Amino acid sequence: MAEIKENNEQTKTLRRKMVFTDYVRLVLANWYWFALSFVVCFCVAKYYLNTTPPKYQRTATMLVKDSRKGSSADITAFSDIMGGMGRRSVDNEVYIFRSRAVMEQVVKRFDLATQYTTKVGMRTADLYGRTPIVVSFLTENPNLAGSFKCRLTKEGNIRLSGFKNSDFTTEVAPGSVVATPMGDILVTIDPKGEEFRGKEINVTRYTFNAATEMFRGKLKCEITDKQASVISLSYVDEVPKRAEDILNGIIDGYNEDAIKDKQLISDLTENFIKERLITLGEELNSADNEVASFKQDNRLYSPSNEVTMGAEELARLKKEALAMAADIEMAEYILNDIKLNHSELTLVPASIVAVSSVSNALSTQIDTYNKGILEYSRLKANSTQSPVVNDMEQQLLLMRSNIILSMESYIEGLKLQSEAISREQNNADQRLEDSPNKEKELLAIMRQQKVKEELFIYLLTKLEENALTRATANSNARIIDRPYGGDSPISPRPMLAYVMAVIFGFLIPFSILYLLRIFNTKVRSRREIESVVRAPFIGTIPRFTGGKVANGVVVKEDSRDTASEAFRMLRTNLSFMSIDKNIKVIMTTSSIPHSGKTFVSNNLAMTFAAAGKRTLLVDLDLRRRTTTINMGHRKDRRGITSYLTGAITSINDIITRGELHPNLDIIYAGPHAPNPSEILMSKSLEELVKQLREQYDYIILDSVPAMAIADAQIIDRLVDHTIYIVRQGNLEYRHLHDIQRLYAEKKFHSMSILFNGVKRSHEHYRYDVDYRYDIDQPLLKRQWYKIKGFLKK
Repeated sequence: MAEIKENNEQTKTLRRKMVFTDYVRLVLANWYWFALSFVVCFCVAKYYLNTTPPKYQRTATMLVKDSRKGSSADITAFSDIMGGMGRRSVDNEVYIFRSRAVMEQVVKRFDLATQYTTKVGMRTADLYGRTPIVVSFLTENPNLAGSFKCRLTKEGNIRLSGFKNSDFTTEVAPGSVVATPMGDILVTIDPKGEEFRGKEINVTRYTFNAATEMFRGKLKCEITDKQASVISLSYVDEVPKRAEDILNGIIDGYNEDAIKDKQLISDLTENFIKERLITLGEELNSADNEVASFKQDNRLYSPSNEVTMGAEELARLKKEALAMAADIEMAEYILNDIKLNHSELTLVPASIVAVSSVSNALSTQIDTYNKGILEYSRLKANSTQSPVVNDMEQQLLLMRSNIILSMESYIEGLKLQSEAISREQNNADQRLEDSPNKEKELLAIMRQQKVKEELFIYLLTKLEENALTRATANSNARIIDRPYGGDSPISPRPMLAYVMAVIFGFLIPFSILYLLRIFNTKVRSRREIESVVRAPFIGTIPRFTGGKVANGVVVKEDSRDTASEAFRMLRTNLSFMSIDKNIKVIMTTSSIPHSGKTFVSNNLAMTFAAAGKRTLLVDLDLRRRTTTINMGHRKDRRGITSYLTGAITSINDIITRGELHPNLDIIYAGPHAPNPSEILMSKSLEELVKQLREQYDYIILDSVPAMAIADAQIIDRLVDHTIYIVRQGNLEYRHLHDIQRLYAEKKFHSMSILFNGVKRSHEHYRYDVDYRYDIDQPLLKRQWYKIKGFLKK
């Protein structure tokens, strides 16, 4: 069991591994398939090059103002308060370039929904920008689709035909409008298409949606470098002019949309600012009126100055009140002094009164009185009873009474003034006390006024900025390179097509052959047998390709063909194996039918006979009787079954002598036996073989498959050597383990393996190569045989 497991592992390894020479053999053995594949692939490549229109690539590059990378210098209103809103990203711009809206503009601008083609050789040429006939569809229908043919006739008219599902055909003059199954169309002649004048033009109209998606799918847009904000636009088309127009249309459409978007935003911003300015103007006017009314009502014009002036006024009033109190007190003192000395004429303190706030009349009256007192005193001192003195005294007394009255009146006036000052002082004090609250109210009103004023000024500023932005609106991207490209097409490339033809010409047959080899589970080579089965390998028999032979014998006595040489080699190998043990009785068997047992038995017997050996061939396949039938003795009653069943008692009666060769006798199977196994187990067979050993040099027993029937193992007791036949492409690879098990368990005496039916492409016959490059062959042919023989080793 351990040996079988080891063999299984070796089998798996062998199945997976192929050496270089195996691949070389595979190619050389099937060189005609490779040659055919090369021819077909080259024809396909040539057809592809002749029918495929060349395609050109055009590329344009754009620098996008990516705000994340500091490349945006736009002046945008409210950009200082919008934060991250409205920021542009180069990744987003890629999607805008590939947007359907941009491509729709391109399709409309260049009328790409209408395609003009014509046959030029084996190719279908697109006539964009060079068509001799221009068709304009006047019916506005985005779902309009179809095709028709047009041709410029010798008379200068345009013939229209080939409308789908319609027999409509007409011939019109250039510049005419004609009603067709596809609507009203205008046909004109373009002098640019003079090259194709007279050719039949196929006009195809796609739906607007289909045309947009078709051209949009061919556009390639990518960021060339993640560190930069550069976008590359590329387009591949069989008409370079159309590729350039599409890229230019995309760039222009993108720029126009970007400018329109900016102008739209500017217009919306301007309308908003103007509406807001009207509202703010009304609110600001109302705030101004409110401030003015508050100041006017509270007489609060300048809060800071008002406080200072209030404090100064209060201090002044306090000072006046003190001065007024002093004047009142002094006036009352004088009055009291005058009243206290009412019976005496005394001086009134004029100096004190002079510095007071007394009126000029009272001051003059007091000065006159004091002067009179002084005169009266001087006169009285000189004359006490003088009438003048008495008159003067009376006048002074009267004057004194008037002064008293004036002083009382004066004091009352001072007291009224003092009260007025007190009231003013109280009012000033109250105003000073109420000033913070009023100032607070005023500040609140002024704060609202200031907010509205600043917002009004801010909006005025932004209105000017927005006007500047609209006037200087530009695109989000700057063109670095307009569409450009080489004059040579990028496809198809002849050199690449032929290289691919060579590659596929080799790979297609090689892959098929390799897969057939991989999935072929049959035994294919001697190497596979030797890797699993340890029994001696006695030889290889090539597949016979000389046609059907009636008796199955292909070996000829003087023939030098490969089959004869192979059987001679088998005979030689058997003679080598007879050195230590005399081999006379040889049995051929196999695992399954159709392995070539009868073929090998017949030709091996003929090979021994041709070598001068007395040889006997015995058909012991009592079930199929292949040898008997092939030799034309199907109904012959003389055979081994008749002898073993006792129907024939003499050995000589069952032997057919010299039918194929004088040294070759044959014992046929005889009548069909119902119990072959019981017959083969009889002692009569042992006695028969024992007698035959004395008469013949070699006895060849053609037996049955060992894996299917037990007859072969029954016969094995009589044989000296068993040739186990494995036919190429007939036996499943997994059955090699069963053969190894038979050998390991010694089910057969002196078992050896013969590989039968081998193709020359799989096995090497040294004798075949030797005879092929003899001295009469040309030198190159001899060298070729040498190389081929070396590769087959």
